[in-house]
Amino acid sequence: MSDIEQGEGQVTTQDGLVLVTRHWVPPDPRAALLFVHGLGEHSGRYDHVARRFAAKGFACHALDIRGHGRSPGLRVHVDRFDEFVGDVAAMRTRLREVHPRLPLVLVGHSQGGLIVLHSALAAPEGLAGVVVSSPFLAIHPASRPSALVAAVARVLSRLAPRLRLDNGVDPTYLSHDAEVVRAYVGDPLVSTKVSARWFTEILAAHQAARAQAARLAVPALVMQSGSDRLVDPAATRGWAAAAPAGLVEYVEWEGLYHEMFNEPEKETVFAHMERWLDRHLAA
Repeated sequence: MSDIEQGEGQVTTQDGLVLVTRHWVPPDPRAALLFVHGLGEHSGRYDHVARRFAAKGFACHALDIRGHGRSPGLRVHVDRFDEFVGDVAAMRTRLREVHPRLPLVLVGHSQGGLIVLHSALAAPEGLAGVVVSSPFLAIHPASRPSALVAAVARVLSRLAPRLRLDNGVDPTYLSHDAEVVRAYVGDPLVSTKVSARWFTEILAAHQAARAQAARLAVPALVMQSGSDRLVDPAATRGWAAAAPAGLVEYVEWEGLYHEMFNEPEKETVFAHMERWLDRHLAA
């Protein structure tokens, strides 16, 4: 791994925020991967994933989206979901400058998967494909807020949009690996709160992504954890079924919890992802 360049940087969004970025770049990369993290977490939790793929010849990049990790902004708050998509757009522009000849694949987990799908649907140009793991297309019934809580959040989104609410994530459902759960709970960069406006924006983003699935214009590997209790596997299956059949490969990993990249079986997931990348990049 000593020949892989690792470091941190910054990227400025169209609305002027300066976001924290990370990179893991081998000497002669064959493609670029942009990792987009999930709800309340940060890019540092993907170091082991990026190291693994950098060792296989991929230039890996990641960012802390606004309101997450070490990037600025009220924790897990947006006025519009498109602000998250704009953060990824800024990184896409940067990577076109850094790796002008390399194919670019977006890799998103959970909320990051939802952002990646919106990014690909809105601007497919310049993308070789997308990979999403347990994309946040709907809240699992076991984690869904009650009708009363949801109604209150909708009112607060209008009257007090920046008010902080619990995000409802039970960390024991992240991974079967107890050390992963302990590290998550003890991570000072992980946020367990969201804003009222985030709540209503994420619900609208769920609906929009599901409604636009048929517009997908780039190859997609859609992977879902079969025992996920945070996002709804049925919504992921439905999205994959509604997207163009020739562009989507859907894989459901039976028995895995939400964070498939942090499960004991993660190498099986990585190997499948690498084979998919090899196949589509060769094509």
